Amino acid sequence: MKKRSRMVIAISVILIAVFGLYIFQSQRYRDTYLPRTNVAGVDVGGKTEAQANQLLQKHFEQQKFTLVDGTKKLVSFTGKTAGVKPEFTQKLASLKQQQNPWSWPWHLVKGTSMAQASQSLTVDQTTFNQFVDKTITQLNQGRTASKNATIVKKNGSFTISSAVSGNRLSAKQLKTTIRQGLASSNGQIAVKTAYAKPTVNADSSSLKQAVTKLEKLHNEKITYAINGDKVTVPKATIYSWLTYTNGKVSLDAAQVKAYIVSLNKQYATINKDRQFKSTKRGTVTVPAGTYGWSINTASEVTALSAKVLAGKDFTRTPIVQGSGYSTDKNDIGNTYIEVDKTNQHMWYYKDGQLVLDTDVVTGKPGQDTPSGVDFIWNKQTNATLKGTNDDGSAYASPVSYWMPVDYTGVGIHDASWQPKFGGDWYKEHGSHGCVNTPPTTMAKLYSLVDTGTPVVIF
Repeated sequence: MKKRSRMVIAISVILIAVFGLYIFQSQRYRDTYLPRTNVAGVDVGGKTEAQANQLLQKHFEQQKFTLVDGTKKLVSFTGKTAGVKPEFTQKLASLKQQQNPWSWPWHLVKGTSMAQASQSLTVDQTTFNQFVDKTITQLNQGRTASKNATIVKKNGSFTISSAVSGNRLSAKQLKTTIRQGLASSNGQIAVKTAYAKPTVNADSSSLKQAVTKLEKLHNEKITYAINGDKVTVPKATIYSWLTYTNGKVSLDAAQVKAYIVSLNKQYATINKDRQFKSTKRGTVTVPAGTYGWSINTASEVTALSAKVLAGKDFTRTPIVQGSGYSTDKNDIGNTYIEVDKTNQHMWYYKDGQLVLDTDVVTGKPGQDTPSGVDFIWNKQTNATLKGTNDDGSAYASPVSYWMPVDYTGVGIHDASWQPKFGGDWYKEHGSHGCVNTPPTTMAKLYSLVDTGTPVVIF
């Protein structure tokens, strides 16, 4: 009987002790997390909210991460280096509210885990971006960039080249990969997911459409009507113009310009000597002057490119600048003024018919009237011509009719001060370079001649 009483007493004592321990621990876990509480891989059991938050902050700031590419370790860093700013306050408060301190024995067996650290990890964006930018610069050294499928020119045709995958890292993808990896418990971040992959493959419909368009443009029939000639642009030349850049069919402006320059060199008349059939001296060579035309290269390149890209056959006349452009090969035409310095004579022809001719006085030797194919670019009455005499003194000569032919002050005008014209008079009494004309004849000439009329001086 006594033995049984002692056993009851012992069991009662044990139960009281266990119950006391249960009560004691339950009271303790009112302010701390239950045992085996795991937050993002960190055991915070027995810690207060403040202690747990401090522990987690320290863990993620000091946690070491390693970027790996396959089995190769590339670079290691801490969370703090990458700008990690862990903030678990709300998560920890929510978790604490969910825990029942009286259930601590159950947690000894089962435990609680809250593994999603990514939602509680923030980063200082400036620090993070600077870290990634510096890291990618280092890691991309020696790496091969991926290449998109594209269109290449080969043997007079257009083909699609295959895309090539490289191992160069994408800054955008690497930022995403590292940002997600910062929440990893093992600290290993694989960068292969951050490879900059090709974005255009060989089966791209846009590439196939571009090839079709390039072939169509290549087969265009392009003709220039220029200076009375018909010039067909060779297919090989069109081929040299065509490009596919940044996903767009376009033209190589330098190649188009080179072709226009070659046309201009062949056909333009500005700055070129001319063979001229004179009235008294047969065919003479006359140097270039102010008269002549050339292709406006910049404007023509733009206009031609637009026509080519329209994809239709066409014939065009180039955009020109200057004077004298015509559809025949003689830009002087059959309306012009002829000044023969040797014979000291001037003729005016209109539509091939002689309208007026007269003796003149040209520049005195040393102040010779410059030879060249010029044109009347202005007409003025009652003008005063100013310049410098041989002795350095200034002169101002009023004239009734003034028609400048170049841009240095040379022109045709009346000269009432000249007592005679023609012959050798110019050798001693010649002008400062202008063509002195008898006043009565000059009045007639002025009334007959339009601006733009060629003036051939030789």
